[in-house]
Amino acid sequence: MQSFLYLVVFIVSFFFISLLAVKSSGKVKTGSDFSLANRSLNSAGVSWVIIGTLVGGVSTIGTVQTAYTHGLSAWIFTLGSGISCFLLGCFFAKALREEGVVTVSEYLGNYFGKNFRYYSSAFNSTGMFIHIVGQFLAAMAILQSVFAFSYTTSVFITMALIAVFVVSGGIAGAGTVGKIKFYMLYIIMFISAMVSLYKGGGISEILSRLPQDKNMLSLFSYGTKTAVLDMTSMLVGVLSTQIYLQAIFSAKDVKEARNGAFLSAVIIPPIGILGIIIGLYLRAYFPEVAANSAQAFPFFLNHTFPPLISAFFSAGILLIVLGTGTGLVLGVTTNIYTDFISKISLISDKISALMLLRLCGLFILFLSSCIVFSGLDSTILKWSYMSMGLRGSSIFAGLWVLSFMKSYKNSKLLHFFLYMIPPIYILFNVA
Repeated sequence: MQSFLYLVVFIVSFFFISLLAVKSSGKVKTGSDFSLANRSLNSAGVSWVIIGTLVGGVSTIGTVQTAYTHGLSAWIFTLGSGISCFLLGCFFAKALREEGVVTVSEYLGNYFGKNFRYYSSAFNSTGMFIHIVGQFLAAMAILQSVFAFSYTTSVFITMALIAVFVVSGGIAGAGTVGKIKFYMLYIIMFISAMVSLYKGGGISEILSRLPQDKNMLSLFSYGTKTAVLDMTSMLVGVLSTQIYLQAIFSAKDVKEARNGAFLSAVIIPPIGILGIIIGLYLRAYFPEVAANSAQAFPFFLNHTFPPLISAFFSAGILLIVLGTGTGLVLGVTTNIYTDFISKISLISDKISALMLLRLCGLFILFLSSCIVFSGLDSTILKWSYMSMGLRGSSIFAGLWVLSFMKSYKNSKLLHFFLYMIPPIYILFNVA
């Protein structure tokens, strides 16, 4: 456990940051407010929602770790995210926003039939759910390292923290979290990168100390085939994930939707570059980190900064992880409610849409915690690489057809192909 002063700073910092994040709770009055912010988001609001969910532990802890082990290829996640957002703004935002739907599955169902709507929604939700469990474990790791909580206590606290963000703010709350995450991310990553350059004697000195037996300045340093597949998964997965597209659906109009996607495309990739600088510095000067490269960034924070600053930064990282988990829960919740529960009139007539959405979100959280408690989480983590692919296999092909080949939308052969992509993808990955 950390020192008493460290714990106090961590708790106070996280409390006040969280207080800012949930301030939008009073604005949520209806189901439309919860799911779509009443379609009122400007371009910045759209970008905050995307950043709040897309940029998380992988963009910080994961990027530093991969930069330490492989170098520049650590940029694939944030670079791929930026390119995806650019493509979203260029080719998909207009059609998605003009359709006036709530879920991407609903959009596809309008053209390929209601059965495909349910089918694609189920796979999309499953892909996001896998990612929720991963965020659970990441947040628990931070809580255990700071407070030495037991496994059970960490699960309950993580569930409670995400529940507060989910229930209070909905999509508007996710946007507020995203805005705060943006500032926290850039403060933490920029200061850390500048300190790395200063302590490392500049980028030239750092590069000269890297291993000469591998090209750590190549985007394909861990294998061209693997890197290309990873980039493709990012491009397809981001363009197929409900919560990112939900930001587009929540925009005030097409212009705001498109500009929000473009703003995200500009903001996200530099975060990866900052993480790479930190990772390369650690690789050059701290070879002992290789024994547990996953702890590279926490090692850097604790080794480089005074305890008070390290505590503040650690509280920020916890918010970053929880924000991503919150956005994913909102995405799954919106899918399940809009595509399935709202169709059951007996339930929807007796309970308000807002209450159903909140209950659905809490159920998703409860189910996630049950998976963690069951001990299946280690297996699910091995399947995490399938998360983006599951979303992409069920959504992306349909989006592509409606954007570029709309004249073929009624083809029975095309419909058969769309149904077959998800099971084929799963078979290839479990074989």
